[in-house]
Amino acid sequence: MNGHDAGSPQLFRAHINQNLCFLMVDAADTPIGFATCGVLDRALHLYELAMVPEHGGRGLGKALIETVCAEAKSRGLDAVTLSTFTDVAWNGPFYERVGFRTLDDDELSPGLHLVKNHEADIGLTHRCIMRREIK
Repeated sequence: MNGHDAGSPQLFRAHINQNLCFLMVDAADTPIGFATCGVLDRALHLYELAMVPEHGGRGLGKALIETVCAEAKSRGLDAVTLSTFTDVAWNGPFYERVGFRTLDDDELSPGLHLVKNHEADIGLTHRCIMRREIK
């Protein structure tokens, strides 16, 4: 397991214990998507959002984002943040459509600088940090 193993049982357990893992299921109660988050600098940071490909294009990813935003609001946080690949054609446009904007380096909080630096240290390139304000 490396330092960025988003699928490790220990990491999922930690997110679940903090009520920061959101699961979407189908009518048969089969998992079809999830979002995992953590609190970072007055924001809920979205570490991972995933959907079973067969369920894509139905607005379910957007519904998970809205659930994450509702959780951020209920916790009194200012925003939802995330980092994503800039060289994957659908990532940025999807997040922009659901209210995120790309941050410039001078807009990054101390925690987001750590996220960006950690990702670079483990070889994740072509990344950007995005933010959606909570109203």
